[in-house]
Amino acid sequence: MVGELTESNGEPNRLESLKRYSILAYGAIGTMADVGLMVLGSLLVGLSVAVLLGGFGIVDVLVEELTTGEMLISAIVLAVVGLFCLGVASEGPLGRGRRLVGFKLWEVGIGRTLAVFACGFVALLLYDVLGGLLEDVPTPLYKGVEGFRAVGVSGMTVMPLLGVPLSLGARAVPDDYAWLRQADIPLMFVVWAVSAMLILV
Repeated sequence: MVGELTESNGEPNRLESLKRYSILAYGAIGTMADVGLMVLGSLLVGLSVAVLLGGFGIVDVLVEELTTGEMLISAIVLAVVGLFCLGVASEGPLGRGRRLVGFKLWEVGIGRTLAVFACGFVALLLYDVLGGLLEDVPTPLYKGVEGFRAVGVSGMTVMPLLGVPLSLGARAVPDDYAWLRQADIPLMFVVWAVSAMLILV
Protein backbone atom coordinates (compact mmCIF):
# COMPACT_ATOMS: atom_id res chain seq x y z
CA MET A 1 0.00 0.00 0.00
CA VAL A 2 2.79 2.39 0.94
CA GLY A 3 4.73 1.47 -2.21
CA GLU A 4 1.72 2.14 -4.42
CA LEU A 5 1.18 5.51 -2.74
CA THR A 6 4.83 6.47 -3.21
CA GLU A 7 4.76 5.42 -6.86
CA SER A 8 1.57 7.37 -7.50
CA ASN A 9 3.05 10.47 -5.90
CA GLY A 10 6.28 10.16 -7.87
CA GLU A 11 4.58 10.00 -11.26
CA PRO A 12 2.97 13.46 -11.05
CA ASN A 13 6.28 14.90 -9.83
CA ARG A 14 8.09 13.49 -12.83
CA LEU A 15 5.43 14.84 -15.16
CA GLU A 16 5.62 18.27 -13.54
CA SER A 17 9.41 18.28 -13.88
CA LEU A 18 9.16 17.22 -17.51
CA LYS A 19 6.62 19.96 -18.20
CA ARG A 20 8.70 22.55 -16.36
CA TYR A 21 11.91 21.80 -18.24
CA SER A 22 10.07 21.52 -21.54
CA ILE A 23 8.87 25.08 -21.00
CA LEU A 24 12.43 26.11 -20.12
CA ALA A 25 13.84 24.44 -23.25
CA TYR A 26 11.21 26.02 -25.49
CA GLY A 27 11.75 29.44 -23.95
CA ALA A 28 15.55 29.26 -24.09
CA ILE A 29 15.70 27.98 -27.67
CA GLY A 30 13.07 30.47 -28.80
CA THR A 31 14.90 33.36 -27.18
CA MET A 32 18.34 32.47 -28.52
CA ALA A 33 17.01 31.67 -32.00
CA ASP A 34 15.27 35.05 -32.09
CA VAL A 35 18.42 36.87 -30.96
CA GLY A 36 20.49 34.95 -33.50
CA LEU A 37 18.06 35.83 -36.30
CA MET A 38 18.18 39.48 -35.24
CA VAL A 39 21.97 39.41 -35.39
CA LEU A 40 22.02 37.68 -38.78
CA GLY A 41 19.34 39.98 -40.17
CA SER A 42 21.19 43.06 -38.98
CA LEU A 43 24.45 41.82 -40.52
CA LEU A 44 22.81 41.14 -43.88
CA VAL A 45 20.94 44.45 -44.00
CA GLY A 46 24.13 46.28 -43.04
CA LEU A 47 26.05 44.41 -45.72
CA SER A 48 23.37 45.35 -48.25
CA VAL A 49 23.80 49.03 -47.42
CA ALA A 50 27.58 48.67 -47.65
CA VAL A 51 27.26 47.08 -51.09
CA LEU A 52 25.15 50.01 -52.33
CA LEU A 53 27.54 52.57 -50.87
CA GLY A 54 30.51 50.75 -52.36
CA GLY A 55 28.79 50.37 -55.72
CA PHE A 56 28.24 54.10 -55.96
CA GLY A 57 31.82 54.80 -54.89
CA ILE A 58 30.89 56.42 -51.58
CA VAL A 59 32.96 53.92 -49.58
CA ASP A 60 35.50 51.32 -50.65
CA VAL A 61 34.20 47.99 -49.38
CA LEU A 62 34.12 45.72 -52.44
CA VAL A 63 36.96 43.37 -53.23
CA GLU A 64 36.02 43.09 -56.89
CA GLU A 65 34.40 45.29 -59.48
CA LEU A 66 30.70 44.61 -59.97
CA THR A 67 28.40 45.68 -62.75
CA THR A 68 25.49 47.86 -61.78
CA GLY A 69 23.13 44.91 -62.19
CA GLU A 70 25.22 42.62 -59.99
CA MET A 71 25.51 45.34 -57.37
CA LEU A 72 21.78 46.01 -57.26
CA ILE A 73 20.81 42.33 -57.29
CA SER A 74 23.29 41.53 -54.51
CA ALA A 75 22.06 44.43 -52.39
CA ILE A 76 18.40 43.49 -52.90
CA VAL A 77 18.95 39.80 -52.11
CA LEU A 78 20.91 40.61 -48.96
CA ALA A 79 18.30 43.14 -47.83
CA VAL A 80 15.38 40.77 -48.47
CA VAL A 81 16.99 37.86 -46.61
CA GLY A 82 18.05 40.14 -43.76
CA LEU A 83 14.59 41.66 -43.40
CA PHE A 84 13.08 38.17 -43.54
CA CYS A 85 15.29 37.11 -40.61
CA LEU A 86 14.26 40.19 -38.65
CA GLY A 87 10.61 39.53 -39.46
CA VAL A 88 10.79 35.92 -38.28
CA ALA A 89 12.47 37.06 -35.06
CA SER A 90 9.71 39.61 -34.46
CA GLU A 91 7.11 36.84 -34.66
CA GLY A 92 8.96 34.49 -32.29
CA PRO A 93 8.66 34.17 -28.50
CA LEU A 94 11.00 37.12 -27.97
CA GLY A 95 9.13 39.32 -30.43
CA ARG A 96 5.86 38.57 -28.64
CA GLY A 97 7.35 39.68 -25.34
CA ARG A 98 7.60 36.22 -23.77
CA ARG A 99 10.35 35.86 -21.20
CA LEU A 100 11.63 33.09 -18.96
CA VAL A 101 10.02 33.63 -15.56
CA GLY A 102 9.63 31.31 -12.61
CA PHE A 103 13.00 29.61 -13.12
CA LYS A 104 16.13 29.79 -11.01
CA LEU A 105 19.03 31.78 -12.36
CA TRP A 106 21.22 28.72 -12.89
CA GLU A 107 18.41 27.00 -14.78
CA VAL A 108 18.09 29.94 -17.15
CA GLY A 109 21.87 30.01 -17.56
CA ILE A 110 22.15 26.34 -18.47
CA GLY A 111 19.13 26.54 -20.75
CA ARG A 112 20.42 29.57 -22.63
CA THR A 113 23.95 28.17 -22.91
CA LEU A 114 22.77 24.91 -24.43
CA ALA A 115 20.29 26.75 -26.66
CA VAL A 116 22.79 29.27 -28.05
CA PHE A 117 25.31 26.48 -28.67
CA ALA A 118 22.65 24.56 -30.61
CA CYS A 119 21.66 27.68 -32.59
CA GLY A 120 25.31 28.31 -33.46
CA PHE A 121 25.69 24.72 -34.62
CA VAL A 122 22.63 25.01 -36.86
CA ALA A 123 24.01 28.25 -38.34
CA LEU A 124 27.28 26.48 -39.18
CA LEU A 125 25.38 23.62 -40.82
CA LEU A 126 23.48 26.13 -42.95
CA TYR A 127 26.76 27.80 -43.86
CA ASP A 128 28.21 24.48 -45.05
CA VAL A 129 25.14 23.78 -47.18
CA LEU A 130 24.81 27.28 -48.65
CA GLY A 131 28.55 27.70 -49.11
CA GLY A 132 28.68 24.65 -51.33
CA LEU A 133 25.70 25.75 -53.39
CA LEU A 134 26.67 29.40 -53.86
CA GLU A 135 30.38 29.25 -54.63
CA ASP A 136 30.08 31.11 -57.94
CA VAL A 137 27.85 33.99 -56.82
CA PRO A 138 29.13 37.59 -56.62
CA THR A 139 31.39 38.35 -53.69
CA PRO A 140 28.82 40.36 -51.68
CA LEU A 141 26.36 37.46 -51.74
CA TYR A 142 29.03 35.00 -50.65
CA LYS A 143 29.98 37.43 -47.91
CA GLY A 144 26.37 37.22 -46.79
CA VAL A 145 26.68 33.43 -46.66
CA GLU A 146 29.73 33.88 -44.48
CA GLY A 147 27.45 35.77 -42.11
CA PHE A 148 26.00 32.38 -41.15
CA ARG A 149 29.48 31.22 -40.23
CA ALA A 150 30.14 34.34 -38.17
CA VAL A 151 26.86 33.96 -36.30
CA GLY A 152 27.51 30.26 -35.75
CA VAL A 153 31.08 30.62 -34.50
CA SER A 154 30.25 33.49 -32.17
CA GLY A 155 27.17 31.65 -30.94
CA MET A 156 29.19 28.58 -30.02
CA THR A 157 32.15 30.41 -28.48
CA VAL A 158 31.64 34.02 -27.41
CA MET A 159 28.02 33.77 -26.31
CA PRO A 160 28.40 30.92 -23.78
CA LEU A 161 31.48 32.60 -22.32
CA LEU A 162 30.39 36.24 -22.33
CA GLY A 163 26.88 36.90 -23.65
CA VAL A 164 24.94 34.49 -21.45
CA PRO A 165 26.86 35.35 -18.23
CA LEU A 166 26.28 39.07 -18.84
CA SER A 167 22.55 38.45 -19.32
CA LEU A 168 22.43 36.46 -16.08
CA GLY A 169 24.23 39.28 -14.30
CA ALA A 170 21.56 41.69 -15.51
CA ARG A 171 18.80 39.38 -14.27
CA ALA A 172 20.47 39.06 -10.86
CA VAL A 173 20.75 42.77 -10.02
CA PRO A 174 19.18 43.93 -6.71
CA ASP A 175 15.63 45.24 -6.63
CA ASP A 176 16.95 48.81 -6.39
CA TYR A 177 18.20 48.40 -9.96
CA ALA A 178 15.33 46.26 -11.24
CA TRP A 179 15.16 48.28 -14.46
CA LEU A 180 18.50 46.74 -15.46
CA ARG A 181 16.85 43.34 -15.67
CA GLN A 182 15.23 44.42 -18.92
CA ALA A 183 18.72 44.68 -20.44
CA ASP A 184 19.46 40.94 -20.41
CA ILE A 185 18.29 40.39 -24.00
CA PRO A 186 19.85 43.59 -25.44
CA LEU A 187 23.15 42.62 -23.80
CA MET A 188 23.13 39.26 -25.56
CA PHE A 189 22.26 40.92 -28.86
CA VAL A 190 25.11 43.43 -28.57
CA VAL A 191 27.69 40.79 -27.63
CA TRP A 192 26.56 38.42 -30.38
CA ALA A 193 26.37 41.17 -33.02
CA VAL A 194 29.75 42.70 -32.22
CA SER A 195 31.54 39.34 -32.07
CA ALA A 196 29.88 38.19 -35.31
CA MET A 197 30.90 41.41 -37.08
CA LEU A 198 34.49 41.02 -35.91
CA ILE A 199 34.56 37.45 -37.22
CA LEU A 200 32.94 38.48 -40.51
CA VAL A 201 35.38 41.29 -41.09
